[in-house]
Amino acid sequence: MTDTSLSIRDVERLLESSSAEARIDTMRKLAGDLEKGGLTDAERSLALEVMHCFAADAQVAVREAVAWQIRNNAMLTAELAERLVKDVARVAFPILRDAGSLGDDFLLGVLADPDAGKHMAVASRHTVSARVAGAIVETGNVAVVTALLRNPGAELAEPALHRALDRFGRVRMVSEAAATRPGLPLAVVERLVAFVSDAVRATLAHTHGLSKDLVDRLANRGRESATLRLLRPALRNAEDAEAAARWLHANGRFTAALLFRVLCAGDMALFAAGLGAKAGIPAENARRLAWDDGALGLRAVLKKASVAPVLVPPFQVAIGTAKRMGYEGSDNRRDDFQAEVMADLFAALTPTNDWAVDELLLQLFDGASDEVIDRALDQAGLPFAPVRGTGT
Repeated sequence: MTDTSLSIRDVERLLESSSAEARIDTMRKLAGDLEKGGLTDAERSLALEVMHCFAADAQVAVREAVAWQIRNNAMLTAELAERLVKDVARVAFPILRDAGSLGDDFLLGVLADPDAGKHMAVASRHTVSARVAGAIVETGNVAVVTALLRNPGAELAEPALHRALDRFGRVRMVSEAAATRPGLPLAVVERLVAFVSDAVRATLAHTHGLSKDLVDRLANRGRESATLRLLRPALRNAEDAEAAARWLHANGRFTAALLFRVLCAGDMALFAAGLGAKAGIPAENARRLAWDDGALGLRAVLKKASVAPVLVPPFQVAIGTAKRMGYEGSDNRRDDFQAEVMADLFAALTPTNDWAVDELLLQLFDGASDEVIDRALDQAGLPFAPVRGTGT
């Protein structure tokens, strides 16, 4: 059996050698003596003092070896833990990941340090409280948040899961890590469907009992929301809107749902261009028919654009709101229009027994800010939003 106790020769080597390897070997034997017990109080006090000296060694390798050696045993005093955690990430890592004695307040203090290596250690702990997990989601980088989501011992409340998706949901490793977590809230599952691959989507559907039809609809909804967010900065004038509409239509992307989303988002030039592209007529003709005061113009152009008759009333209400407000697509009134149109739609069309209309209305929550949603719900007299948006 290998002798792990310090000998006179070990002490001589420590005094004579300047190599980190010699000091690390000596430190391990000292740790072995402390763990085995049998030392007098004076000897134990002296050994701990020497261990503190090793923890302050000039060589990072020695301090790192100390951290790994005592990361989760009785030698790790509060003072020693604090000293090692304040060190560089490779020294702090084993303490932060494995020391069970560290409280939430201590860990939250560590997360205030911008060192991503320390954040990774905290995210990888055997257990992570909801309070600490929420702070990691808010401050951690994409790799740290992924590690947290993959950690079965991390307690993640629904708001933290939504925040993780707000920040990094479109990064594949984040969305797939979230999708593997058991017991996800349905609202989180719905958001994930739009982000993940077909294979992971199928796993989500099976795990959470979603029908294929619902999964497909949720995926399309997510794509349409992303399309609108990506397009808006490029829509500088009517020519840009018509070019974008032609491309979307040619690629089968300008669905009736996207057309309605564009209208309710207040992108009137893109709405007219998209309606014209789908109907095969100039954008100005489509706009005149849609804005006609009679009932025939809008119905005729929507029919020519292959929009189902059951969806005509939502388009009528939304265009009616724009006409009443005199809104033509200006950015400075966009939030006002979005709140008004959502309120008018829900006041006029709910409750409804038609899933296609329900689906169309629920999509509006994907694209609007919380402020717009709250204003709309107040105006419509509704108590809550079925699914909160993430902002456009």
